[in-house]
Amino acid sequence: MKNLLFTVLIVASLVGFSNAQGNMSLGAGLVVSLPMGTFGDVANTGFGGTAAFEMEFTPQLVGVGNIGYISWGTELDGYSYSVVPVMVGVKYFFTPGMGFYGLGQVGLSFFSVETPSIIVPFLGEVGGGSASSSEFSLAIGAGYELPVATNVMLDFTGAFNLISDLNHITLRAGAKFGL
Repeated sequence: MKNLLFTVLIVASLVGFSNAQGNMSLGAGLVVSLPMGTFGDVANTGFGGTAAFEMEFTPQLVGVGNIGYISWGTELDGYSYSVVPVMVGVKYFFTPGMGFYGLGQVGLSFFSVETPSIIVPFLGEVGGGSASSSEFSLAIGAGYELPVATNVMLDFTGAFNLISDLNHITLRAGAKFGL
């Protein structure tokens, strides 16, 4: 099912990009991330940022590509988690070109965990370091765009990010600027 959904979204994006006659914009935003499930048992609230590129396919359908960085702390000293999500997808505006929208994205998330070393009698410092993995990710959410000036919009988004055992909810506040 994931492969089928991924293939459909990629094909739709490629067709849209090849036929796009619309406007383009660049944006940036700040992210607060709330870890869920077993990930929420070990990680605290995360903070980060994203950069985004958007291209209008129709007044109601906009292609989105973004990259970001989010870092989570833990209750345990020296442990931390971080992710670099690289996502593509679409926004569907319920009113053409403004207001509320639904969001769907797919991509890869590059996770990293840092672990501290410990001191063991007679052995000295043991362990520590980092581990990383690349995970398929799916984000489903909704948002609202508010025009504040010519070619400038405030963009507020909430999304549920499905990523193996590293699920989290992201709340993003940003701005986008028309090109």
